[in-house]
Amino acid sequence: MTAIALVVGSAREASVHRRLALATAEVAGDDIDLDLLDGLDRLPLYNEDLDAHGSTPVEVSALRARLIAVDAVLLFAPANNGTLSAVLKNAMDWASRPYGRSSLQDKPVAIVSAAHRTETVEQHAQLVVTIAGGVPVGPSALFRLKGLDVDDPSVGHALRQALDALDEAVLGQEDRRRAS
Repeated sequence: MTAIALVVGSAREASVHRRLALATAEVAGDDIDLDLLDGLDRLPLYNEDLDAHGSTPVEVSALRARLIAVDAVLLFAPANNGTLSAVLKNAMDWASRPYGRSSLQDKPVAIVSAAHRTETVEQHAQLVVTIAGGVPVGPSALFRLKGLDVDDPSVGHALRQALDALDEAVLGQEDRRRAS
């Protein structure tokens, strides 16, 4: 069974990205175990001093532990001013630290975005994930925000494709480990 974290990068309770994460849970099969990570707005702004002095905030330790515990990550990435939301970027900054111990290290990561500029969000998310040690996989599920119906079967199909890509990437990693 593949364990996948659904990381919701919006602080809004009624956000379309939270709704997409919940829709993902509806289309996941029995072979996938999902962990919904939201409430990222409760993380303090990234501050290396907090890690350096051993006073890592409890919320950050919990985020890291949950990311370490899964096989892959599905980011739900809204856009703010054409780039990643500050909430999601801050969470990725915390996840990537301390240096050399990223909780995203070698994890397959896919991206879901419903925004006006999904291509930019996808590119920025892939850059952040790569620098944090994660492995971007596709296809990304990119939706046009205007007129988006989360309950549309095509949305569910795209979300299932993202889950399948992550599952395949995890299985490929396991096969490579066994072979070496």
